[in-house]
Amino acid sequence: MRFQVILLCKGGIDMETMWKRWAELSVRPTAITGAGISVPSGLPTAGKRWRNWTLKEMFTLEMYRSDPLTFYDCYRDMLLQWREAKPNPAHVALAEANVRIITQNLDGLHLKADSAEVLEIHGNLRELICEICFALYPSHVAEHNRMPKCPTCAKPLKPNIVLSGEDVRHIAEAADWVGQADLLLIVGTKLEMEPICSLPRIAKSNGVPIIHCNKKAEVLLPEVCRLLKT
Repeated sequence: MRFQVILLCKGGIDMETMWKRWAELSVRPTAITGAGISVPSGLPTAGKRWRNWTLKEMFTLEMYRSDPLTFYDCYRDMLLQWREAKPNPAHVALAEANVRIITQNLDGLHLKADSAEVLEIHGNLRELICEICFALYPSHVAEHNRMPKCPTCAKPLKPNIVLSGEDVRHIAEAADWVGQADLLLIVGTKLEMEPICSLPRIAKSNGVPIIHCNKKAEVLLPEVCRLLKT
């Protein structure tokens, strides 16, 4: 199959007959998701401001190392907001269609929606990790401790998320999933950063079609996923 990309956009669906055919024929769909899929659930993107910083500026390894107390103040605020969020129809549709999920998001909404196969390549907000003994603790430990510490090592705990300046996780497995896919959905992300932006090139080299839905995923994805289940 010749490589093609179809854009699902706010004003309508381009090349509707073709993408519907792709969805009907697919038996191994995989989705790469970003912050845009969770905006309808009330969650912010990286550009949202917190005090004098954007979230993108705050969640860096440099900020965590240089000003951990301010970092954790922001983390706690975001943690409470994310914890209240619920999956929207886009998350639910992907789960019900048994689509494999490679997500850049920290919010855990794909797991809340009961997706069976999820790679959280930027980690998650559910856990804190000790960088000495690598023990994991639930994130609520940080709610009442301004600088939570490992009870074993007495060293500061770090949120189990990938900060800017750290390597993403599970990228080899993500590449395998895309390599096995017969349809790739890109949802709520422009995939501008390496190495995640390399994944669509795998689909391209395999001649696998790509459906890109950067906006209104909660409206458009349920229709796509309905066809995946037929």
